[in-house]
Amino acid sequence: MPRPRPPSRIDAVATPLFGICWYGDPGNGTSIVAHCGGGGSAATGVRNTVTVVTCSDPPTDEVKISTGNQVGVTITVIRNPITGKLRLYVGLGMNVNVYDLPSGELQYEISVGDNVNAIAVNSLTSRLAVGCDDGKVRVFAMDNKDDSISELKIPMKILEGHEKAVCAVAFAPRGEDRLVSAAKDGTARVWQGNDCMGVLKCSILDPKGPPPKILGQILVRGCAFGDLMGNVVYTVASGRRGKAFLSRWVLGTKDGYQCDERTECSTCPVSSMSLSGDAGMIALGATDGTVILWNIEKWKAMKQFPEVHDLPVTCIAARPYPVPLLCDQDSDGIQMHAISASADSQLAWLTMQRRGRAKSAPSDLTLKSVLNSMVKLAILGWLFYPVAHEINDKCQQDLYTMSSDNIGKAWECIRYEVLLAPTTRPGIAVPPY
Repeated sequence: MPRPRPPSRIDAVATPLFGICWYGDPGNGTSIVAHCGGGGSAATGVRNTVTVVTCSDPPTDEVKISTGNQVGVTITVIRNPITGKLRLYVGLGMNVNVYDLPSGELQYEISVGDNVNAIAVNSLTSRLAVGCDDGKVRVFAMDNKDDSISELKIPMKILEGHEKAVCAVAFAPRGEDRLVSAAKDGTARVWQGNDCMGVLKCSILDPKGPPPKILGQILVRGCAFGDLMGNVVYTVASGRRGKAFLSRWVLGTKDGYQCDERTECSTCPVSSMSLSGDAGMIALGATDGTVILWNIEKWKAMKQFPEVHDLPVTCIAARPYPVPLLCDQDSDGIQMHAISASADSQLAWLTMQRRGRAKSAPSDLTLKSVLNSMVKLAILGWLFYPVAHEINDKCQQDLYTMSSDNIGKAWECIRYEVLLAPTTRPGIAVPPY
């Protein structure tokens, strides 16, 4: 596994990781990185845990939460805009557990009824969407005044349409009910309330290559809204082998969502995707352990970190905001752009920036430069003064009357009278200046 060049780094963790979240508050600079994973059953000897690392003012201790025999596969951190409380949501088997932060105390468990693959909470913290193994998206209503789920703890609606397991879900930044889901059936679906606004049929056909003899299963591993209202959608699709393609879908006035761009983003399947908080970059994790940072405006890869993991990238988190966060202090002010994790028990912190050279104090540097320059000028003046004096004394008339016709005459005067005497002249050939 090639190591990324500093200031990027790789940290070892105690367990294989399957879910990661990076929360940032641009107001006070708080940064929270939470990840979940483990070894499965207790027989493996590897515990199943959730770890929450917070950079805040005042500092907060690291929180570790045991999840028993269940392995967390998806995780998110949300701040309630009304109460200001932070909540941690973790998908565990057929449940979603909700914890308080920073205490780490379990608030309640939500029984979903099927294996949980993906979770999302809207910006108002009034809806919780859960993508499941049976292809259904279950949406729960939450009371954002006290951060509670309905007493019945049953879905307010079940969105059906996907034929295979749901891989990812995401809410539009504004509004309450616009939701996008991606699944292993080769499609992403946009939902508004109970209705499906559009079915985005993803393709993995290479326009530059010959068509495949057998078209295998298409897996849409990631999806995200690219604008505030949910009129732009990004998806990443690939087969179990071969290339991956990143697509941008735009909502039209009559035809629903149409594919605006579709570009090869990786030579091997992409297993995870995350959109940055400013919607300017997509972080992609591939099955060969490679991480790709994709510039949305230029629609091309900005940076690739080849095979930073020994195993497929199971989860990835793009930087929540481009503003400085408190965690940047630990890396000398360098802003990390993505955090990736894998079952290889490695956590990669990746940045496109380069560490600057250490600089001396401005006053010392300026004084030293001035002194060096003065000494150099004095030496040069001492060396060249006799030569300049001889040129002015012996070739003054030729220099003052120099024109295009007598340039050669002036040069001969300097050469033979000042610098080097002709061989026919008796005496010293080179004057001892």
